[in-house]
Amino acid sequence: MQRPEYSLACFLSTPQHLPFFLQYLRPFNGSNPSAYRGTRVRVERHIHIYEYSRGLGGVDVPRDVIFTQIIYTSLAIVAFILFCGRVAQISHAYLRQITASSANKQQQTFWAQEQSTWWSNIKKYILYAPLGKKRHNRELQLSSAVNVGTLPSRLQTILVGLYFASQLAYCLILDYSVNNKAALMAELRGRSGTLAVLNMIPLFLLAGRNNPLIPLLHISFDTYNLLHRWLGRIVVFESVAHTAAWAVNAVDEEDFARMLIRVRDTPFFLWGLIGTVAMVFLCLHSPSPIRHAFYETFLHLHQLAAVFAFLGVYLHLQIDDLPQQSWGHTIAAIWLGDRLARLFRLVHLNISTSSTTTMVVEALPGEACRVTFHLPKLIHIEPGCHVFAYIPRISWWMSHPFSIAWAEPSTSSASAFLPSPTQSPSTQGKGYTDLEKQSNLPAKPAKPSTQVSLIIGAQKGMTRRLYNLANASPSKTLTLGGFIEGPYGSHPTNPSSYGTTVLFSAGAGITHHLLQTRALVTAAAQNTAATRKVYLIWSVRSTDHLTWVSSFMDQILRLPNRRDILVVKLFISKPRRAADIVSPSATVLMHSGRCRPDVVLDEILPGRTGATLVSVCGPGAFADEVRSAARERIGKGAVVDFAEEAFTW
Repeated sequence: MQRPEYSLACFLSTPQHLPFFLQYLRPFNGSNPSAYRGTRVRVERHIHIYEYSRGLGGVDVPRDVIFTQIIYTSLAIVAFILFCGRVAQISHAYLRQITASSANKQQQTFWAQEQSTWWSNIKKYILYAPLGKKRHNRELQLSSAVNVGTLPSRLQTILVGLYFASQLAYCLILDYSVNNKAALMAELRGRSGTLAVLNMIPLFLLAGRNNPLIPLLHISFDTYNLLHRWLGRIVVFESVAHTAAWAVNAVDEEDFARMLIRVRDTPFFLWGLIGTVAMVFLCLHSPSPIRHAFYETFLHLHQLAAVFAFLGVYLHLQIDDLPQQSWGHTIAAIWLGDRLARLFRLVHLNISTSSTTTMVVEALPGEACRVTFHLPKLIHIEPGCHVFAYIPRISWWMSHPFSIAWAEPSTSSASAFLPSPTQSPSTQGKGYTDLEKQSNLPAKPAKPSTQVSLIIGAQKGMTRRLYNLANASPSKTLTLGGFIEGPYGSHPTNPSSYGTTVLFSAGAGITHHLLQTRALVTAAAQNTAATRKVYLIWSVRSTDHLTWVSSFMDQILRLPNRRDILVVKLFISKPRRAADIVSPSATVLMHSGRCRPDVVLDEILPGRTGATLVSVCGPGAFADEVRSAARERIGKGAVVDFAEEAFTW
């Protein structure tokens, strides 16, 4: 009897699929296999079925390369334009400083008057403009406990919008003439995957504390942090599009269940999926309400998910030896370089051959702490910088950013004789003298060191635990082990080039302007700056907050020629008693009520000297009010520049 011949076309891509097809060679009714002994079975192997779900089949590599080169070129052009603009600004400010340093008010008239209408319009309507009318850093409140973050500025929106539109266009410029769904999905898969990996390079670069673009372009970390967040959303969008395009072809080639088995059994697909899932998780847990409510938890999960995202993408590229591997090496180098730089800064700043950094914490009225780090070496710190405080007893695996309120060199003969942060310089000196007189041992030679002081308001998490710990101490003061990393700063402006400087502060924002005030008053007295008038405006809720920086302000008020240069205006929004509002002198004025930036500027600008800088550091709502007041006075004759210190994490 002639045995039948069965023709079974098995579409095999890998040997792993063979067992699934061999089951069709068995009897369908479960009878004895010998019944089919002698049956000839012809197995046809077709490897083309996976042509569009793995490899470069359908991927337009030449066009991907062209788009990659376009992105490289466009980003380089934008960076070059920004660099040239910064060079022009710095040169202009330096020219203004050297010509006005020895000039009087009358001789600075040229710099006080606007010379260009178009530049004033650019500053007013693009550079300093919020997205809408006024709101920028003021949080969008959904309820009394929930907010959804801030809005980008007009310039930031333009840059982010143009880049997002370009990425969307690159993903949609496909070869629609093929009239083949599988080929079209394969091209989209290749294009979106290439763009996602490419954008991960600036994504990791802009997130680093040691981003080289900060000193090169003089752009603040806050701006790069905003660009980092939007780049992250773009990468997530492209990663999901990449995975979805692959899944469409994979399901069409077999079915959904077989696709899942294929992902499980194939490391190439498994690691790619891990990378995409990690990217999606990074996006879902990063909204502002979550960051604000659970910042420490958010940061830990964010860093862990970023590691998984990178590993998933890198192994996905490595397994199939894809050409984007070199981009993965670049990402790894950026991350490793930033970590090594942070470690170097930490060790260099806090460890010497003889000692390490010690930290004194003092609980202050108004639920704040004054934290003073006694560094074992002499460090020069520029005004306007911030550091990351690492306090193992409070949080052994995290550091938090804080503006430097005060920094000064100090000498000590022994680390045990640490001065109290509440002592004035004269008192500290007497204390050291008395200790030396009482000692019968020969005094050790003084070694140079640096005191760095921070003002930390008690909010949530680490700051609240630190305040509670200091407040529970009988003396409201305790000594802990701690380190700082930094200093970091962007220095987008040259304050010494302005004849008039108006420094608006609210709450703990005063920390950003104290060192700047000291530097400007000192330089003005020495005729090394164009500065002729400095106005320090500080808005607080109660007079208790004045104790935060009383010792630092005392040193500023003792500077030579301070009365001719510096005017301090204090606004107490909620004083306990009317008797507390007393102006100590004509140059230190206290006012009851909220600060109105428009009124303050209207009082200052008519009598200005030279160009005017308006700087602000404080809560988002207050900063937006100052921004609005400064913009309204641009284009009306006075040269007004605006600077804002913010960290919209």
